[in-house]
Amino acid sequence: MKVVTGGTVCVKLNGKEGHYFVSHKGVRQGDPLSPILFNFVADYLARMVRQAQNNGLLHGLAANLIPKGVAILQYADDTIMCLQHNLEKARNIKLLLYLFELMLGLKINFNKSEVTLIHGSDELGLVCSEIFNCQIGNFHIKYLGVPVSPSRLHVSDWTPLEDKNRKKLLAWKGSCLSNAG
Repeated sequence: MKVVTGGTVCVKLNGKEGHYFVSHKGVRQGDPLSPILFNFVADYLARMVRQAQNNGLLHGLAANLIPKGVAILQYADDTIMCLQHNLEKARNIKLLLYLFELMLGLKINFNKSEVTLIHGSDELGLVCSEIFNCQIGNFHIKYLGVPVSPSRLHVSDWTPLEDKNRKKLLAWKGSCLSNAG
């Protein structure tokens, strides 16, 4: 807490530093310390999930490919929890998330979260959304811009990603040509 509160900071604009002032509420968006602190917190959550898996409290997906299965995927400020259809394990992850909040003094915004089932019943989805107090999402999602689905993807599912990459490539090629000339 001493790193993020009580320190003196200033704003640098157009190469000129302003007056120094004391910070009272921690880091803000854009602070160079933010990504480092976020990585510490995200790593701590991942460690808690792994420990719960090791103790048999959670079971991830694809256990036939990865020991104990994939239970957590994290990238930037997104976290995806992957669990087998098991209400007891769902309650365990909810308890783990509450403990995570209490230990770190953070608040998870469940209103911005979704429960997405793979081949699950509507009743199970409703129960899970009540456990986590969040919305029910639809499966066929995008992760890091790549479509993910429980069934085989069609060529048309990849078209938006191909179009986006084609535009980036053309823009890059155009900038290379203008710099060369």
